[in-house]
Amino acid sequence: MSHALVVGKGAAGTFSSWLLAKRGWEVTLVGRGTPSTALSTGCLRSVPNLCRAAISEFLNNESMPWASGEREGISRIGTSYRCWMSPAHSTWKQGETPKSIAVVGLDGHPSLLPRVASALLNGRKIRAAPFTLAGQVPSEVPLASSFRKDEAWEDLAEELQKMSVETILIPSLVTLQDYHRLDQLEGRCGRDVLEAITPLGSPGQRLADLMLSKAGEAGVTIWDGRKVTALDVKDDVVVGATVVGGMDARHLSVDAVILATGGPLVDGLVLKEREVSDPFGKFRVVRSAAPLTGGYDSLEGMLVNTEGRAMVNVAGAGDCLSSGSREYGSGLTEALESAYRAVRALEGT
Repeated sequence: MSHALVVGKGAAGTFSSWLLAKRGWEVTLVGRGTPSTALSTGCLRSVPNLCRAAISEFLNNESMPWASGEREGISRIGTSYRCWMSPAHSTWKQGETPKSIAVVGLDGHPSLLPRVASALLNGRKIRAAPFTLAGQVPSEVPLASSFRKDEAWEDLAEELQKMSVETILIPSLVTLQDYHRLDQLEGRCGRDVLEAITPLGSPGQRLADLMLSKAGEAGVTIWDGRKVTALDVKDDVVVGATVVGGMDARHLSVDAVILATGGPLVDGLVLKEREVSDPFGKFRVVRSAAPLTGGYDSLEGMLVNTEGRAMVNVAGAGDCLSSGSREYGSGLTEALESAYRAVRALEGT
């Protein structure tokens, strides 16, 4: 069985690991830190042109059902958010806008701004009313940490039952393991329950956790909290890697590598002043006046070494690759599609 090393545990790294494992590869996934996936809204805004069925299968999860198509949700300040795929409690089908919405926030917590959101919704001819619940959660503390016990959910359900509206918009409250609580809350209060679209919070972390768990379920060996510090290259082929974590250092023999390390804002390419560079010193980097569009050079999916030749067994995926432009809102979809292309390049298809 061929052994692949995937570096990076974000969307591109976990999806490419999952794809390789499903195709019979032995896969080791190495990554550390917080991937950009965890900082996202947890939704896919743009429609994939490639591998749509594979993406749907990858994200399929009994704990957190997904909805796809032309979807619309509401941000924490009441603006419209449109996407192609989201968790079921994040959006509604476009054209089926709720007639009335209660916007429910916790006193003093910035996770959802009821008055601001209600004003914007009313301006869009959606009848909305703000509600603020008493709470003692510090503004810098994620709400999910305060909704881990049944008592907190019972109290919330009792408050929501009093509201005579069609739909209730609440802050993002739940982890992946607790997503079923939103179904239970809907059943208790007899209203449709939506989470506000929220970056830098629970939805993105849920998605990152889901992707990592799906890779593990497919048989991927996950070395979390570790970093690849060196690659052994012979005649344009990577034959091994040094992986370091804590006091432990290991050498890994590999048949193929996918670099999905992310951009300079995560734990991938090195940013020096306004230029990005390869931390391994092996691959050519395309530099750009806009640092976030620079990245590894590639040829037919394979990375290009510093001498201008395409590597035999190293592909790149995600934000570590150079891009002429990165369109707002397309990051997750682009990452998943690039992972699919990387796997196909390694397999010569």
